[in-house]
Amino acid sequence: MADDDKQRNQCQLFDKTMTEEEIYDEIEYEDANEGMVAITHPFSPSDIKLSNPPMNLGDLIEMIDAGWINFGTEYQRAPDLWSKKKKSMLIESVLLGLRLPAFYFEEVDKRKWNIIDGLQRCCAIRDFCVEGNMELQGLEFLGDKFKDKCYSDLPFETRRDIKMLPITVNLLAKGVPDSVKYVLFKRLNTGGVDLTPQEIRNAVYHGKAIDVVRDMSKDSVFIRFFGNIKKDRCQDMDFVSRFIAFYVTDYQMYKPDMDSFINEAMELLKQDKVNVEQMKSDFHNSLKLCEMLFGLKNAFRKPLRDSERRGPINKAYFEVLATLFAKQFKHNGDLLVRNKDLLLMNLDTAMKANSYGSLFSGGTGAPYSVNKRFVATASILEQSMYGLKAKI
Repeated sequence: MADDDKQRNQCQLFDKTMTEEEIYDEIEYEDANEGMVAITHPFSPSDIKLSNPPMNLGDLIEMIDAGWINFGTEYQRAPDLWSKKKKSMLIESVLLGLRLPAFYFEEVDKRKWNIIDGLQRCCAIRDFCVEGNMELQGLEFLGDKFKDKCYSDLPFETRRDIKMLPITVNLLAKGVPDSVKYVLFKRLNTGGVDLTPQEIRNAVYHGKAIDVVRDMSKDSVFIRFFGNIKKDRCQDMDFVSRFIAFYVTDYQMYKPDMDSFINEAMELLKQDKVNVEQMKSDFHNSLKLCEMLFGLKNAFRKPLRDSERRGPINKAYFEVLATLFAKQFKHNGDLLVRNKDLLLMNLDTAMKANSYGSLFSGGTGAPYSVNKRFVATASILEQSMYGLKAKI
């Protein structure tokens, strides 16, 4: 594939028919793992404590009724996304005696299970069998018999058959290490929309680590940059997590993959091994410098070839600029601002060259790409602040 075609595929650059606002609200597609060999994270199989307690649907109904099933876990979509018809079709499957897809839970304690996978199915079962406020609608096979029926309208024999239906439950035991839990959540999530790494991270590292990430995502300058991006997939927090990862661990120490590298930073936050207040201050000042140098509309965006316009926000570009301004160049802001025009020209010229621009496209999580883009960008910044035309 030609380099230009490959770049368009990997970066999903926008054509000239898109408005500036449409580009402004978008995040550039990234395949951090392209071209990389799969990484195996060594951990003991004994850490994976996954059991299959024998259960029928009646057991699950009783646990829901007792409040033992947590519907509010962060790694799940919002509850009650299914329409009444779709919920009714699940109940119809139960009435037909069909086995439901496996449920996945995490044991918090003996009387509290978090839903890993199966939230919408649990909502349908709760609405029909526990709360009893749902009437069956849109049934495909049993409409003549059960249309507009509530659970309480069903005869005893039918309700007994519902409760006796065997179900498959996979239960993740209490105390599984967070690093193992993260891998398992990624593999066990079988819903119609895959969870993003940050959504899973929010669940696994909930508490101090994610509280720091969430708090930093509310930084006033950060909001000016990212206030318009969609937050339903935690994209804003993903940007912050990447900054934290490279702030607390030098890029030279990076080992793939990117998710694991970020998760190691979350562990350091949990263990109080990070000066959080200093990091927040450096983050804020770094973003202020970005705003002074690039402006809100241009920061972290690669120039489009043969155009004066810029593409969507690039995560790798954000990661390297925000981190370098917060660490290596934190005391050089005045020099960089003084040579702002030269800096912008140097960066744009380099970005349009494949040798540099490709570091921000496919395979951004490869060790070579990570190391090279930090080294090259630092070189451009250093040459620019001393009034030199950059050579990389």
